[in-house]
Amino acid sequence: MFPDIDDILARYNDAKQERSNYEADWRMCAAYCIPRQYSRWQSDAAASTPDNSAPRRFAFDSTGVRALPKYIAILERIATPQAQRWHKLQASTPELRKIKRVREFYEALTEQLFIMRGDPLARFIVASTQTYGALGVYGTAPLYVAQREKTALSGSGFLYKSCFLRDVYIEQDDNGGVTTVFREFTLTARQFRRKFPQLVGKEPKSVKMEWDTQKPSDTKKHKFLHVVTPRMDYDPKSYTLTRRPFLGCYIAIDDKEYVGDEQGFRSNPYKIPRVNTESDMPYGYSPAMLALPALGSLNQMKKTVLKQGHKAVDPVLLAHDDGVLSGLDLRPGAVNPGGIDSQGRVLVKALDSGNFRVAEALVASERDDVNDSFFVTLFQILAQNPEMTATEVVERISEKASLISPTQGFLQSEMLGPIVDRELEMLDELGIAPTPPPEVIEAGGGYEVMYTSPWAKGQYAEEISGFMRAFDFAARAAEIMQDASPLDPFKLEVAIPEMAQRFAAPERWIGDDNYAKGKADARAEQQAAMAAMQNAAGLGSAAKAVTEAQSGAQPK
Repeated sequence: MFPDIDDILARYNDAKQERSNYEADWRMCAAYCIPRQYSRWQSDAAASTPDNSAPRRFAFDSTGVRALPKYIAILERIATPQAQRWHKLQASTPELRKIKRVREFYEALTEQLFIMRGDPLARFIVASTQTYGALGVYGTAPLYVAQREKTALSGSGFLYKSCFLRDVYIEQDDNGGVTTVFREFTLTARQFRRKFPQLVGKEPKSVKMEWDTQKPSDTKKHKFLHVVTPRMDYDPKSYTLTRRPFLGCYIAIDDKEYVGDEQGFRSNPYKIPRVNTESDMPYGYSPAMLALPALGSLNQMKKTVLKQGHKAVDPVLLAHDDGVLSGLDLRPGAVNPGGIDSQGRVLVKALDSGNFRVAEALVASERDDVNDSFFVTLFQILAQNPEMTATEVVERISEKASLISPTQGFLQSEMLGPIVDRELEMLDELGIAPTPPPEVIEAGGGYEVMYTSPWAKGQYAEEISGFMRAFDFAARAAEIMQDASPLDPFKLEVAIPEMAQRFAAPERWIGDDNYAKGKADARAEQQAAMAAMQNAAGLGSAAKAVTEAQSGAQPK
């Protein structure tokens, strides 16, 4: 049952009003870092062709524009590197993780997720790249994760879509989590029929009027609203859509009427990753917003430097006021009589255009501030210091990991984790998830996400490195003392499998406990056989010695 439409639209308008406090900063961030989106903030209609002319009136420096792609690459590297498996699933209890077939099930489930994401029609890489760009500019990046409907040209699967922040408004609960999402979009009458083929002949009033004209317009847009909100009548035992905690619906805004059928979701398909959030702020605070003072002053400085550079190349001329030089000819090769006096002194002089070194220093300082905000300078350390020792490299990498870890934490909690949860729900609904073993079914199917990107592995590197240093010290002590007792406290049978797990080694490379026990038993049997052979050889040598001694003791 649809909620009251007036209540939904009132909440939508309240969300618009609350978000308006952020939009001025977002427009300026767009102008300095992604100018093609600036014009879209100036209008409610979708801009089919980006207009970059407006930002050019005040954006004179490209530092923000050049820093943003590097920030996107950095986030992709620490969160979702394309050439690597950036996460794995595992059982939620240590007892289940010890069972080989349980580990293999979660590995197969992880592999299925990456197969679905890798489908070109899913557009995961495109959507994630656009999401990271929006995080860099706005600090909030709506991402739609849903099932792709089966068509004559493609099968069903996953669909990822990055939504432009201008069109999205949110509500959050008292814990700071996003609960309700309002997304505006526009359709022509023809596009409406393609999106909602089941509603042909049942269009909203404004769309029907347009379609019934002699020639429906392909430029006139009609505004719609997609709303996903927690269901007030949620009943997990119901056999209707009320068993789904989230309700979805479409609304024709101008007509104030619902479009199509009610939707039901197990979780909100709109994921709203944010960076640098505060407890009382529904929207994030982006690197571009942090650098906004530097971006503003940098562009003003660049404007001044350009003016001064123009004056230096084509300087203002100072001339003696005697009426002779009033018609000074500045063309190449021109002759200006009266430019010097009878004694050869120059009567025309260029005006000093200022000190460029000071301007360059100020501009460089502001550029450093901008690049620091986008993490660019962190990744220039190794290139600028190629002579560093291995120890220094490790320390620098550790420093970078600690500086990026807050952003990595935001991504894991508000983007990557929720995406995995949503994907597992869709796998279940599509009926293509691997069959779980009985142990997993009995435990309720609980799981944990272990992140395995290079930077996530850095979280485990310190304790693993500490263990290895301690073990190496104990091994050297045992060698010096000729006593293996310093190695006794180390549980290698526990540490080595956990290291392999944290470094995301495939399960097919690691045997179960029975496999390890079989190798240990075979090794023990081999050692016993060798010992028996050595004992037999020793007994033979002793018997021979006794025989020789006895024969030598007899009288001749």
